[in-house]
Amino acid sequence: MQIEVNKMAWGGSLNQEGSNHLRNLREIDNVLKFLEGFKQKLNEKEKQKITDTINIIVNHYSKEKKDEPKT
Repeated sequence: MQIEVNKMAWGGSLNQEGSNHLRNLREIDNVLKFLEGFKQKLNEKEKQKITDTINIIVNHYSKEKKDEPKT
């Protein structure tokens, strides 16, 4: 699973909130990649816990994206 990071296609700049949001998304992506790799070393019960954790993270940030005001 991966959270999509929106990239700017034009030469504009982001405000601090936007920059922090993109920085957080990159960090989340790294965490998810680590968890997916780590999960392969575990038994089935432990794999399910990691999958549940990944789903919590993805659902939280997917919900946060939907709750952002449209400009």
